Formats: sequence, structure tokens, C-alpha cells
Amino acid sequence: MNLTNAYNPQLAIGVRSDRRMGARWSLRCLRRRFAALARVLVVGVSLILGTSAAFAAEDAPLDFQVKAAFLVNFPKYVDWPAGTLAETNSPITVAILGDDNVAGEFGNMIEGGRSIGGHPIKLKRITKDEQIGPDCQILFIASSEQQRAPAILEKVKGMGILTVGEADNFLEKGGVVNLVKRDRKIRFQINLDAARQSHLKISTRLLVVADSVKGKTE
Repeated sequence: MNLTNAYNPQLAIGVRSDRRMGARWSLRCLRRRFAALARVLVVGVSLILGTSAAFAAEDAPLDFQVKAAFLVNFPKYVDWPAGTLAETNSPITVAILGDDNVAGEFGNMIEGGRSIGGHPIKLKRITKDEQIGPDCQILFIASSEQQRAPAILEKVKGMGILTVGEADNFLEKGGVVNLVKRDRKIRFQINLDAARQSHLKISTRLLVVADSVKGKTE
């Protein structure tokens, strides 16, 4: 009798067990990977806020400080249409409408120079719709301006501007990113359909840490 080819129940059980252990190990690895990705923005925000002199290190950041930090970090995870940043040192302009606290904190964070991929980040404070144009790469519309938001979103449609708001229906009106407060923390939602209409590509690294994503990934 050829014992080499004989069926061994114990061996078969061991193989199945090894496969199950391998599957569980792969799942654990996947979970750890997504957990690591989920810390990307949190760490980035913490580092930026930690360099700000606006509050003591032991204090929790205020909402406007977290919002400003998100606006500083978002350009790391967005690709604009070809030609938007024509020169290697073309600025990434962040326009802020309706919140002086966010604008002031944002200005503090980029004071002294901050750049992404060689592109310096620039603040543009705006009060009128006429000041919004293709020279802006990011537009933050505060909740105080939500009544003007639909007209503004219609105006900038297709301009390649990452619109960021903080109203319940901001995404439904065509906004790309919406900031929301959940469990006393500022989180963000993403509208991929609106991003595509604006010819923007959002990194999956940003999508995996979003509170929710509207639309399908390509």
C-alpha cells in the first residue's frame, strides 16, 4: 500500500485549519491597514495644530482650528485638472467666505510659508461672489453663508474648485466636501459626483477616512 497517497484526516484538518488561520490573518492585516490610513488626516491635523500658538498644548482644539487644519491638509489628497497649477511654483489658493475665525487660524498655520509639492499655500479672504474665480483651488463656504451657497456652487461648477461647506444639504446642492460635527468631533463627507463635475480627483487615502462618501469610485 502506498502510504504517501493515503488520505490522512488529521492532515486534512490541519490544512483546513491553516487556511482558516491564513484568512483570519489576512483580515487582521487588512483591518490594520485601514486603521493606519484612517490616522493619516488625524495625525496631519494634530501636527499642524500642535505648531499653532493659538492655544495651549494641553487644550483640545476648537472647531474653527480643526476646520482650518483640514483646509490646509486637503490639497495633499486632491489632483486638479491639467493646467490649473501651470507652473511648478504656482500657488494653491484657498478662498474662505463667511468665517473670520477659520480664515485667521488658516493664516496663522501657513504663516512663514507652507507648500505642497512645491506649490505654496495662499489664503484669499472673500466677501463678494465676484471675488470667486478660477484662481481659487479651494473654496470654503461657512454656514453663515449657506443661503448664498446654491448660487455660488452654480457659478463655480466646472471651474475645478474644491468646494467645502458645512451645511446639511451642501452635498445635495453640488458641494464636494461637507464638514459635519459627530460625537463632538469635526468630520467630513465627500460627494464624488460633484468632484467629477469639477474635474477633480480625490485620493482614496482621503475617501477611506471620510464620514461618508456620495457617489461611486472609479
